[in-house]
Amino acid sequence: MKKVAIVGVEGSGKTVMLAGLGELYARADERGYFLAPKNFQTASYVSGKISRMRRGKWPMATPEDVLQGLDWTLRQRRGDGQRPADVCEVSCLDFAGEVYRCAFVRQGAVPTSLEDEVDSLKNYVRNADDLIVLINLRDIIVRGEYDSRVQEAMWITNAILSYALDGQDGRRVPRAAIVLSQADSYADTIRSCGGAKGVLARYLPHVANNYDWLDILAVSAVDKTVLDDNGNMVPAPDFQPTPLRAIMDWIRYGLDATVPPPPPRRGGQSRSSVTQPDPPPSGLWQYFTFRGRKNRAQYWRFICFAFVTVFCVALFSGGNEALIVLWGLALVWPSISNAVRRLHDFNRSGWWWWLCCIQPIGWLVAIIIGLIGGTRGDNDYGPEP
Repeated sequence: MKKVAIVGVEGSGKTVMLAGLGELYARADERGYFLAPKNFQTASYVSGKISRMRRGKWPMATPEDVLQGLDWTLRQRRGDGQRPADVCEVSCLDFAGEVYRCAFVRQGAVPTSLEDEVDSLKNYVRNADDLIVLINLRDIIVRGEYDSRVQEAMWITNAILSYALDGQDGRRVPRAAIVLSQADSYADTIRSCGGAKGVLARYLPHVANNYDWLDILAVSAVDKTVLDDNGNMVPAPDFQPTPLRAIMDWIRYGLDATVPPPPPRRGGQSRSSVTQPDPPPSGLWQYFTFRGRKNRAQYWRFICFAFVTVFCVALFSGGNEALIVLWGLALVWPSISNAVRRLHDFNRSGWWWWLCCIQPIGWLVAIIIGLIGGTRGDNDYGPEP
């Protein structure tokens, strides 16, 4: 059975994310998927951490002398009277930061007290079928790439991925993803950078240079936070870990073809957890696809391009109607693609594009399409552009 491993440097948010995942999938989702703890340690870990978060406190960091092994089986309920099917194993060895430093940063002999933990960490990373590496957005955005802690996180992340993906000795290279935590607090920054990959390229360029070909996700562990008496952001008592569905969707999309397709959308509600397995093409081909999304700026840039080029063709051809018509026909398909992907951005089906063909209101519909704000984060049609 496929093994999914979750790792992260010190302060990356492993503890909160793991507790949230265990809480979120304690009950089966709409497709029947749930996480079954494999031992009492895992079940009590989730219970204790979530209880603390419900009281408005973040979980404490893992002590250096503790090797916290957390193991679940991802299962799917098939229907009444049927035994749930095992899908894959999801695990995390919640190592302290010092173990990561000894394994991937510090040179020389490993302290005797940490030898077993370092070996366990390296074997855990090397033997995973799917690997998720966590990075804390707050550290890299607030502290900056020249901060010593961020430099260490960048180096450890590079080293973990290099160690896992080298493919030596004919070993299977795992599917891997970099997950940026605390995305809710830095949504504007993520948007200004053009998405999670843009954030990685801006704040951790060395990681991005080597590994931006991997799946990059930006998630948060809770959907609601409040300020405590000291002005610190803490979980709201009624928080839900629903943003973590993005991680489970990534895990499921990597499984075999028996995974059922996403359920039908309901109205305009956003399933922000969905991470599309196949991103739309880039370059020239992006104007001929209906997959993916376009934000308002991209939508209006194409419309301006279309009007300017038609004007230029008319001007430089001396008003040759044949050339104008031919160029207009060449723009038909890209124009439809432009409208459809704009509709996708605020989680509407591309079939709404047909309203643009109804005259005399078609032009008004086209303007409205270009004014509606897009879904924040991922939706049914892919990541935020």
